[in-house]
Amino acid sequence: MKKIITRLAFALSLLAFVSCENDMEAILKMDKQAAAVEEGKDIESIYSQLGKVKAKLTAPVMLRHMQSPVYVEFNKGLKALFYNDTLGVESTLTARYGKYFENNDNVYLRDHVVVINKKGQRLDCEELNWDSKKAIFYSNKEVRISTLTDTLYGTGLESNQDFSDYTILHPSGPFVIKDSTSNQ
Repeated sequence: MKKIITRLAFALSLLAFVSCENDMEAILKMDKQAAAVEEGKDIESIYSQLGKVKAKLTAPVMLRHMQSPVYVEFNKGLKALFYNDTLGVESTLTARYGKYFENNDNVYLRDHVVVINKKGQRLDCEELNWDSKKAIFYSNKEVRISTLTDTLYGTGLESNQDFSDYTILHPSGPFVIKDSTSNQ
C-alpha cells in the first residue's frame, strides 16, 4: 500500500510540474505581449514641421504597439488643434478612435470624427485619414459638411489640413443649379 501511495504522489507531482510548465509558457507569452505595448495617460503632444508648430494632440490614453509595423493607438479618443504660422487655431479635430502609423506618418481616425474650421464649417464622418506629410485629409466613406447656410452630403472627401478648401468626391442630396445665362 505504501508503494502505491508513493507512486501516486510521484505521478501527481509530475502532473503538477508539467501543468506549471505549460502555465509558465503562457505567462511568459503574455508578458512578452504586454511588454510590446507602452501605455501613456493624459497625453499632450506637439507636432512641428521645419521648426514650426503645426498641431497639438491631447488624449486620455495612448498605446504604442512595438511589434512591426509600429503604431500608436488612441482607443479612448483624441483631440487635435491645427495651427497657422502665428499659432492661431485654424481647425479642430476630434475622434473616438485614432491610429498613428509611425513608418509613414499617416493617421487613421474613426468613430464620430468631427473637424471644425475657423469659419465654422463642420465635417462629420465615421472614417477619416490624415496624411501629415502632405497635410491633407481624405476619406472614401460618407461625409456631411455643415456650413452657415447649407448642409452638404456625399461619399469621399479630400481636404487641406485646416479644412478651408475641401472637395466632396461624390456629392449626393438636393442640388440647385442656377442658370447664369438667363436674366432672371
